[in-house]
Amino acid sequence: MKGMLRFVRRKMWNNRILTASTMLGLLIAVAFTACIPVYTEHALKKLMVSSLTEDAGSAPPGSLLLRYQAARGTHTKVEELQTVNDYVANRLPSQIGYPRKQSVEAYSLAQSQLRPGGEGKADNRRRQMTLMSQTGLKEQVELTDGRMYGDASKEGPIEAIVSEEALARQFLKVGDIYSYTVQTRTGNQKAEFVIVGVFRPKDEASPYWYQGLASLSGMLMISPQAMEERVLGELGGNVASANWYGLYELANLDRSDLARLENSMKRLESDLFRMLRELRVDISFLGLIEKFRSEDVKLQAQLVALAVPMLAMCFYFIYMNAGQALERQRNDIAVLRSRGARMRLIYGIFLLESAMLGAIAWLVGMLLAIGMARVMVWTDGFMQFQPGKEAAVDWSVLSGWYGLAAVVVAIVAGTLPLGSFGKQSIVAYKKRQARSDRPPLWQRWYLDAALLALAGLGWYGFESGRVLTGGAGEGGAMQVQPLFFLIPAAAMFAAGLVALRLFPLALQLLHSLFRRMLPVSLHLVFVQLSRSHRSYYPLMLLLIMTLGLGIFHASAARTMDRNESERLLYGNGADVVLQPVWEGEVQLFDEEGNYIPEDQPRDTVYTEPPQTPFENMPGVRSSARVLQLEGELSIAGKGLGKGKLMGIDNADFARSSWWRIDLYESAHPFTLLRWMGEYEQGAIISGMFAEKHGLKQGDLLQMTVQGTPIELVIAGISDYWPSLDPDTPFVVAHLDYLYEHIQLTPYALWLDMEDDAKAMPIVEHLRAQGIETSTLSDARNEWKLRKLLPEREGTYGILSLGFIVSVAISFIGYLLFWVFSLARRTVQLGILRATGLMRGQLTLMLLLEQLLTTGLAIVLGLGIGRAASRLFIPFLQSGASGQVPPFVIVFDLKDTMQLLIIVVAMITVGGSLLIAQILKLRVHQAVKLGEER
Repeated sequence: MKGMLRFVRRKMWNNRILTASTMLGLLIAVAFTACIPVYTEHALKKLMVSSLTEDAGSAPPGSLLLRYQAARGTHTKVEELQTVNDYVANRLPSQIGYPRKQSVEAYSLAQSQLRPGGEGKADNRRRQMTLMSQTGLKEQVELTDGRMYGDASKEGPIEAIVSEEALARQFLKVGDIYSYTVQTRTGNQKAEFVIVGVFRPKDEASPYWYQGLASLSGMLMISPQAMEERVLGELGGNVASANWYGLYELANLDRSDLARLENSMKRLESDLFRMLRELRVDISFLGLIEKFRSEDVKLQAQLVALAVPMLAMCFYFIYMNAGQALERQRNDIAVLRSRGARMRLIYGIFLLESAMLGAIAWLVGMLLAIGMARVMVWTDGFMQFQPGKEAAVDWSVLSGWYGLAAVVVAIVAGTLPLGSFGKQSIVAYKKRQARSDRPPLWQRWYLDAALLALAGLGWYGFESGRVLTGGAGEGGAMQVQPLFFLIPAAAMFAAGLVALRLFPLALQLLHSLFRRMLPVSLHLVFVQLSRSHRSYYPLMLLLIMTLGLGIFHASAARTMDRNESERLLYGNGADVVLQPVWEGEVQLFDEEGNYIPEDQPRDTVYTEPPQTPFENMPGVRSSARVLQLEGELSIAGKGLGKGKLMGIDNADFARSSWWRIDLYESAHPFTLLRWMGEYEQGAIISGMFAEKHGLKQGDLLQMTVQGTPIELVIAGISDYWPSLDPDTPFVVAHLDYLYEHIQLTPYALWLDMEDDAKAMPIVEHLRAQGIETSTLSDARNEWKLRKLLPEREGTYGILSLGFIVSVAISFIGYLLFWVFSLARRTVQLGILRATGLMRGQLTLMLLLEQLLTTGLAIVLGLGIGRAASRLFIPFLQSGASGQVPPFVIVFDLKDTMQLLIIVVAMITVGGSLLIAQILKLRVHQAVKLGEER
């Protein structure tokens, strides 16, 4: 073993450049793979924190309520209740494994009619109340009259307290004694109790009041000791219902604990049934745990699917690197086989080398995974980053397993070429070396055609709607299915393979057409490429996929971003929509002075706020008054149905609203507003409504609002208008003209904000001026919140990281390919130099070779990426059907320019290496003994 280790170390040192590049590929693969669970852990933690802190309505997150309701005609055994008490107090918290912040145990009897008892002075009113005990009540209430009940006494009435609302509703008084009918196994028993105090909750929002406060108005609260000893023990009373409430602290909930906690909560129902048949889980956080697990699985699956093309490129790079390394050692392997070495030994040597590199890559790659996950958190869009974001990321056991899986796959990819290399003896190797024109496996088996057919099938699935690309996610944000990125990646890979299949045919055609007029250097280029075109395939395919995926991902990301942001802005109408509070007075008398009964509609007379505070709002470029109402449309007395009415001030509305000019095909929106401004009764109507009823400019239209008919003249027709649904009839008219016909009604303010201006200072400014804000809708803030959603952040993060990774491995692969290619061809170049070729001719020959391989791969990558974008990005509309405004596909020249800058830098470095190699070349290098290495 020591000898093998020494041999492997020597072998790695002799091929240190390839070893270092393989190590780099392994590092990237491990880090890129392991960063997915690291980021998912962070995203899930954010989701859990927000879910556990938001208002959950009926019960706070972490609530667990067990409810027992006795069946009619059954008697509850006290021993069974005590068994449940012991389980809830001791075993259940240990099963859940998280601290319990609140614990409440409550027993109640069947409702009974209260009758005056003893020597008290209670009246004989008809009252129905429930006797109840609840642990912890003393600490949660404050007394407003009387005193707190005492511990159970064996003689005299049972002491009870009531809430202030019960005291008022039931006409009770402190000191009253009542008789309560207690149901027992043997019949009914009379129990007397005395009201000794009145209470109110210290904190009405406390989770202690999990049942709400309304039920307290019918409750007589006694001490738990009195309930247990006197009511249940002495009298043998029957518990009609019992509740066990617990509030668990889940703030430190860990993803690795979700499965265990979910299983525990699912078993809870059956465990309770065995203790008490009618005991059920009424409120549980099982749904919350299932939501967390579902989000975790969904996000992790989505990110893994998105990472597959880039991971495939990483493993392909490792495979390509291994092939180059084995090519350099092929002669040695063939000699070993000829001397009797078994394949087991050869595999052992290479597996040991791979395992050593894999172990180092796993240790270092896990550190890099943290940095990559942090970059994902910082992602604001495709290749857009905001490093200021908080990124609390850390390792997890799952990330370690992901990294280990990447190492195993990389080892398999690195040893795959060994199968064909190791099976050959020196004779078979020389024979195959002499016949190197055999097509690669994927060409012989037509895998490119099969993959292209599968991609076409995926395209058909998108086209027919059988495969959906996405839909509306949480909060209305667009979500994209992983297949939308996987199928185009497969299509681009297949197209690249087809292009490589046609590459030698194109070379032969060009050479045969122009061979008589080609200079020597260019002739030599065609000869070299025709004979060894297979060796260029890996590099060309790597470049094609890098550029193709870069173009496609950039276009898809910009398309999704633009459509989602425009949907928000169109729906809102402007950057910010603010509804100020108007003072109003309800009219109790009609115009004739008659009183209007409460069951009849009453008008409200509003007072418009002063305009001065609205004129100098901080951060506002312009504002517009906008009134939106509903009314009945008609022409010449013929009703046309209901429609939306918008009242505006033309100039202010034009400056303050959000416009997408391409939506307005009939005329520019400012032209429509100018036409409307030419008439006091001028109005703009929806194109759908105009087409349906055959209306055109100049026609008269009547709209009845608040019972008042308003005459309008159609000044313009438009299919779209800010915030209005194009499928619903709408009318836009002058606000002041509307106020001449209808009573003053509160309008909203549409605000065009300065860059980075906040909305809250406006609210504070208006409040300081005595004007409160009823509602505020900020489209910019909503867009910022959607950018922080884990699905979007993770998707763009993994795509951006994947692009960076693919560019890095393409650049390294490009450099390695040309370095070793020139090293292999040193003798050939020396011979050419010795036969009379000038340095300039050799340089031109190698540069042309780069142009016909690397340059062609670049052109193919850009073209295939653009074609894939045009073929597949329109299918995003299937996830945004009915979107307003309509879906638009975005191609940004800036993305292509950024890719070209990277490519030019790559070619510049490669060209410099070529020139340096030519300058170092000496004629005597053509004379050597032995074989070319």
